[in-house]
Amino acid sequence: MNKKRSRTENFSLELNTHNTGKLLSTEEITETLSKAKGIVEPEVKEKKEKRIPFTTALTPENRALLEAAAHEGKENVADLLNQAIEHYFTDVRPLKDQDLKNVFIKLFEKKIK
Repeated sequence: MNKKRSRTENFSLELNTHNTGKLLSTEEITETLSKAKGIVEPEVKEKKEKRIPFTTALTPENRALLEAAAHEGKENVADLLNQAIEHYFTDVRPLKDQDLKNVFIKLFEKKIK
């Protein structure tokens, strides 16, 4: 004859005889409950503002010229653009209204600081 086992015979109140389990954190409980309910909250990711390079506004031909000139002269494209813009506005088409130029310089200096 088989002896009927007690449901509680494996449990003990002695600390050294039973395994003490790790308690779940609040986040783990919330996550488990939301998964059980079928509601999984989307993770909030930081949005990084992706800047579009200025050179994408150029025509492919001008972009190719800049890249080739930068490679040839071992300079970067930004330096070449600065040189070209400076040459254009000093030699080709100088600004007539220097006061307006100074206003914009002050505005951009404030943005940089």
